[in-house]
Amino acid sequence: MARLIDIAQEAGVSEATVSRVLNGRSGVNEETRRVVIDVARRLGRDVGLDAVRSGPLVGLLVPDLENQVFTAWAERIEAELFERGASLLVGMRARTVDREREILQRFLSSGAEAIIVVSGHHAQEVGPMDHYREVIAAGTPLVLVNGVRDDLDAAYLSTDDEHAVRSALSHLQDLGHRRIGLAMGDEHTWPVREKLRAFDEGMAAAAPEDRPVAFTDFSYAGGYEAARDLVDRGATAIVCGSDVMAAGALEAVRAMGLSVPGDVSVVGYDDVFWAALTNPPLTTVRQAVPALARAAVRAALGGGEQSRRPARTEVVVRPQLVARGSTGAAASMGR
Repeated sequence: MARLIDIAQEAGVSEATVSRVLNGRSGVNEETRRVVIDVARRLGRDVGLDAVRSGPLVGLLVPDLENQVFTAWAERIEAELFERGASLLVGMRARTVDREREILQRFLSSGAEAIIVVSGHHAQEVGPMDHYREVIAAGTPLVLVNGVRDDLDAAYLSTDDEHAVRSALSHLQDLGHRRIGLAMGDEHTWPVREKLRAFDEGMAAAAPEDRPVAFTDFSYAGGYEAARDLVDRGATAIVCGSDVMAAGALEAVRAMGLSVPGDVSVVGYDDVFWAALTNPPLTTVRQAVPALARAAVRAALGGGEQSRRPARTEVVVRPQLVARGSTGAAASMGR
């Protein structure tokens, strides 16, 4: 196999340039890259996909692709990267900090020049952050979505949860609802704490029994369980932390012999593609995923080679309430 020095001499470039090309690194103009690849192939050097890929590689870590909101994140980020000539490497199911660290290190060893983490362990109220610091120390831009840590300098992007919850509450209160329940996931995560704070502020005038809260998880089963609990506690409307939870809540209300929205109104969060297809169509808070994905890619790639360790930044994007058929006027007879 041809050595780097052989390829470099034939192509008229440095060994460092040959190494960058063969490992898919940025910082080499397209004409030089093509020359190096042609020479390497002519001299019998195996040229892999890394060399052919001309743009930067970005690692994206999401919880899973079963929840359609994370699928939307992956699709939009890939589209934004494609427009910029960059490629995407996806990791998922980082249930533990150790697993998350392993995925981040794999991104780095694969040549990722920036990393985006959506709803990762940075959203936890407490927990180790050393694996994120390792990424930053390596000079790799780190973008963290849906969770802010005061003790970690990175680029942060999030949805305005306060605006989201206040919009949902205002909509339900305008419909005459006074006993409104909140169905959430892990109360120790940053997005849930933000939503809970906004809920408490928005319902401050209500008695404690008129603002019940249920903590489960962001799943269909979690929404089903939470809805039964909240309806048993007298809620005539439920604000859910995800559309998947809201779908479970719709089924729970029906299983209790009640109707949506005649007896109980339900509000979701995310506006995944099937939210308008539920029965009834789901009122929900639409996350601005395209705008957030664009901002995430800009934060990941915008600094270039001269700014590999960007200063801490925070971007918050307002969501939009989309009113559909799952919310209606409160029943004249309260429970």
